[in-house]
Amino acid sequence: MKRLLLLLLPFLGVPGAQAIPNTFFGNGVGVPIIPAFPRFNADLTEAFLTVDNWKRQEFPGPWRDEPALEGETVRRMEALPLVFGEVPMTVVTAGGESGVSEIVLGFLDAGIYFGYHFGGEKNREEREAGREKRREFERHFEDLVERLGERLEEGCGRGTPGVMGATSALRTSYVDYGWEDFVLRLVTRPEHSVSLHLYRRGTEPKSFVDPEFVALDRRGRASKFAAAVARNEAGEISVGGVPMMVQGETPYCAIHALAMTSRYLGLRASPVDLAGSAGFENTGSAAGSDLVGLYRAVGEELEMRTSIVPSFDGEKVLRSLEAGLPVIVWRRVSLEREKAHQRFAAARRKDPTLAPPVLTPEELAALPDREERGSPAHASVVTGYSPGTNTVIYAEPWGEDTRDRRMRVEELEATAYAVVFFKL
Repeated sequence: MKRLLLLLLPFLGVPGAQAIPNTFFGNGVGVPIIPAFPRFNADLTEAFLTVDNWKRQEFPGPWRDEPALEGETVRRMEALPLVFGEVPMTVVTAGGESGVSEIVLGFLDAGIYFGYHFGGEKNREEREAGREKRREFERHFEDLVERLGERLEEGCGRGTPGVMGATSALRTSYVDYGWEDFVLRLVTRPEHSVSLHLYRRGTEPKSFVDPEFVALDRRGRASKFAAAVARNEAGEISVGGVPMMVQGETPYCAIHALAMTSRYLGLRASPVDLAGSAGFENTGSAAGSDLVGLYRAVGEELEMRTSIVPSFDGEKVLRSLEAGLPVIVWRRVSLEREKAHQRFAAARRKDPTLAPPVLTPEELAALPDREERGSPAHASVVTGYSPGTNTVIYAEPWGEDTRDRRMRVEELEATAYAVVFFKL
């Protein structure tokens, strides 16, 4: 009989409840890595390991719904609890009509820890501060991996190592620990993240690619993507079903744009999964990371071709959208133009008939130069096209209110320096 059966702790004092190993609770004084995060002063370890809570999709604490694909429910905790003896940075649940399918406890995340710092480390003082912060992060990483590994092994016995990802860039090692009805998957990415993924036993994934897509041949996937295309009376074309993933204060716009697009295409890899495969140097910027290599690896993982071209071609983008395939653009940005897009989006919410005005010669001349390396850049997902008004419909990884924004084609032609197509 498992030794964990000797470690009894009644669930919330209710007699006969399932016993949780004492080791899972640590010493009860977990210290949050970012103290300023709001705390939910309760230990939810038992709640997250109670099957009835999974079936009802009900757990204690303040939660908010996150954008999700149709038929899915994603919720994020707005204040952080104590769980497995630590205070995580993020807690997210995902599921559907049958209940929760996964709980992700993000104990350490470089994207949140280092945040966004435009231009990275620009002088000696910033570089020294960055080196010290990276040393501090590494200490947190090593301590967390040791503590969590010991608790899980003491409570569950020796874990079973595994690997997800068919490509070298996405290959991710993990250790699965089995306890009662659950599999507890510890994923540790050096210099990037520590997370614990909870699954009902028998449902833990073995691949990043959604089983629904694995079962489809090329023709079946083409039909599925084509079914997501809609056309309106004005002749506009749009692709539905692209999920929203919010970048927050991380330097991961290209990662979140990729996560949104690849999730639609069938890849169940989170922004944390993808960022951990891109080789970010934790300087507060994307400098030094291999984003192009990651984009190509995602295409290979999905058994799709990845085409990255240096300029925006409206006809090519339209053909991709007609096939139900969104397009990612990397473009140079300016504060003035982003404010203009924000103002237009607000106006269009009041009057949906509005179209972006034609740019004046002065406005065109003032657009950021797409050839200017090192200037501010951003990644967006093109999900639609309006030939009648010569505009694209696009989404920013900033929240639902930044979905279905519109921009003149000539602006993208002037500012886009990389356009990414995924093809069957």
